[in-house]
Amino acid sequence: MEKILWVSRHAMHGVQMGALRRMFGADVKVVEDPRPFDSAERIVERVRQGGYDDVIVVAPLSVLARMVDLGLRPLWSEAEIVPRERADWSVRDRHYRFVRFRRVRRLVLEFDELGPAAVRQDADQAKGGE
Repeated sequence: MEKILWVSRHAMHGVQMGALRRMFGADVKVVEDPRPFDSAERIVERVRQGGYDDVIVVAPLSVLARMVDLGLRPLWSEAEIVPRERADWSVRDRHYRFVRFRRVRRLVLEFDELGPAAVRQDADQAKGGE
């Protein structure tokens, strides 16, 4: 039996459970953990101490990237914004429909250079907003 940790302020939706059962078997166990976290390290610690086989995290991309750096490859619950009548759940007047689970392999930021005007210079003030 697979044991999965769900880390989010929001409860998992039943439609997501259907996909997890197809992926891991009918006896998959999901434990919801709504406690706040202050770092990716804290989540990784919870996963390892709890003996979980996998983790699903609703968190900023920077947290997911750090989790990958620490050796985990969390599941990502992909959802799309839809009209209310098609939604599986709503948060702050936004309506979401579950699409699929995917595994996070790595996160990458790619940048465009904006030229010398965007680079800090000695003449720049240390105080912001002035």
